[in-house]
Amino acid sequence: MRKLICLDLEGTLISNAISQIPRPNLHDFLCELSPLGDVILYTSVSPTRTAEIKHLLVSEEYAPPWFASIPSIHPERTIKHKHLVPGVTQYDRVLLLDDQSGVIAAGEHDWWVQIKEFSSPYPQDDRELEVALEQIKTRLDS
Repeated sequence: MRKLICLDLEGTLISNAISQIPRPNLHDFLCELSPLGDVILYTSVSPTRTAEIKHLLVSEEYAPPWFASIPSIHPERTIKHKHLVPGVTQYDRVLLLDDQSGVIAAGEHDWWVQIKEFSSPYPQDDRELEVALEQIKTRLDS
C-alpha cells in the first residue's frame, strides 16, 4: 500500500520563508515520518526559496540529509488541490499536513491533517509535530 505525505512549509515546519525558524523537534519528526511513506513539500513558497530553505535546514542539522532532495510542488495560487499532486493516483493514501484550513480546496478536507500554526512568540516547548505524527500514523493505518 503506497502512501504519500505532503508537508506545508510556512507555519507548519518553519515559522515563515523570511525568518525560517525551525519548529521544535523537526529533525525527529522527519526521521519518524520518512518510513511511513513518500514525503514531499506542498508550499506556496517559490521553488528557488524552497530549495534554499531545504538546504539550510539540512546544513544546520534541523532536517536529515534526504530532506534537501525531496520534491516540492507549488500551487499557482494559495489553494492546495489534491489532484494537482503529481502521481496522486499511484498512491492508496495521500495526506497533507498544513496549518491553514483556508488553503485546502473546497470538498477536499478529507486529506488534511491539521496542525497549529507555528508563529511568534515561537514556543520552544511546542509539541505539535509529535501530535501531528500520531495523527498521520492513525490516518495512514485506517
